[in-house]
Amino acid sequence: MGLSIFIQNLFESGAVQVNESFDSFTTDDLNETQKILEQFYQEDIIEMPGAAPDFSAEPALWASNYFYRAVQLTVLRDANEEIVKEQLNSFTGELNPSIIYSADLVLRYLPALFELAKGLAPADMLVQELKRVAVQWPFSSVGIELNEPVNNDIVLSHSSLKQAYIDRIIERKDNKRITDPAIKTYIKESTGQYIRTIWPEIETIEK
Repeated sequence: MGLSIFIQNLFESGAVQVNESFDSFTTDDLNETQKILEQFYQEDIIEMPGAAPDFSAEPALWASNYFYRAVQLTVLRDANEEIVKEQLNSFTGELNPSIIYSADLVLRYLPALFELAKGLAPADMLVQELKRVAVQWPFSSVGIELNEPVNNDIVLSHSSLKQAYIDRIIERKDNKRITDPAIKTYIKESTGQYIRTIWPEIETIEK
């Protein structure tokens, strides 16, 4: 299955299929994937609070490729550490709000994949790699239990990303994220007196 069909199915139903081989994607397939990502971006920004960051093709395509390979590695459990490192390349550009949001069009599905991979083999190399990426992309990884702090500065610097991020943390009740005092403040600003109705455990967590 090509990357464009994979991404289209991911957006439409969440039910995806992958090839057993790690063949490269064709230029035509990548171009079609970019069109699908741009269309989804236009639909997604309608639901974003305020003005969403601009679309950036490079991180969106990187995230699409990364996620496809991560799904492959989840299904093909016999892949060794060398293959995991070879197939799951990090994004090397400097992050900004546009890059974070564009990659998130696909990386927002990372928590679900992480739970699947962890359930199959909680200590293997793939799970550790997904945790590493989850730390690098905090906007997309809400709900993944991490043992190290994340840097929220870029996300919180953009008003639309910040509100969407806070909404995700509240929705998924991500206890680890509220150890950041700034996050805790924004949560209280967003929910006001209703915070303990929405998230009853937060008082115990704060203590």
